[in-house]
Amino acid sequence: MQLSEVRKQWEEDPLKEGGFMDLMKYDPRDDELKPTDDLINGDSDVIKSVAGNVKEWAGNWDAVWENIMLRTKIKKALVDFADISSMNEILEADFVVLSNDVFHRISDEVREEVGSLDNKRIFLEWESWLKKEIKMRKS
Repeated sequence: MQLSEVRKQWEEDPLKEGGFMDLMKYDPRDDELKPTDDLINGDSDVIKSVAGNVKEWAGNWDAVWENIMLRTKIKKALVDFADISSMNEILEADFVVLSNDVFHRISDEVREEVGSLDNKRIFLEWESWLKKEIKMRKS
């Protein structure tokens, strides 16, 4: 199992011409997908293209990677809180969309206030929102 990026720079045979870039590969020992060195080092045309449209990320792979890891942490927190609270509905599309909207709103607010994305603060504010939201839904 793997997650691969399909590149456009090939003519006849994408396998021979580097038309596929593995970004994540399954590690059976840990039973999870793990990022490849290519992904960690910023060798993804798609992610670089997206990042080029965000002022804070343009030309700054470390900032891009930190944001990817922040989003990973948020998704993991959703799964963990769903398990702890026995509320699997927070993993359903409606709640995940709400969670993403709140993440973007918090990110924008933090950027406006401090002039950059502070990933630790963004996560703490998002986590606080999640805890309140779960508590409210359980009531």
